[in-house]
Amino acid sequence: MSKDLTVSSLERQNILNNPYAVAEIKKSIGLKGIAFEGKFVVLKEQVALFFEVDPRTIDNYIAQNEHELRNNGYAVLKGNALKIFKETVQSQNVDEISFANIKMAP
Repeated sequence: MSKDLTVSSLERQNILNNPYAVAEIKKSIGLKGIAFEGKFVVLKEQVALFFEVDPRTIDNYIAQNEHELRNNGYAVLKGNALKIFKETVQSQNVDEISFANIKMAP
């Protein structure tokens, strides 16, 4: 039986629960992110650039799949958490090319 990741949330979850698979995927696609509070963080704008789509397309996918995405770590940082995240990025001297313009990130 074929494992179609586009239709099976169980198969997607199996990959996300496999740290070896996630590490290999990150390495092979060259995804740049930053460690924050024990998680690998990327901005919506980075995801849009990676998939070569408009950020509004990412917003639409988030709206359509919010429950699954939140269960897998999607979060919107606001207030103090966003402030701490921006400070973390700046303290690690992450360049804007690799991690977008964090000062402008909502």
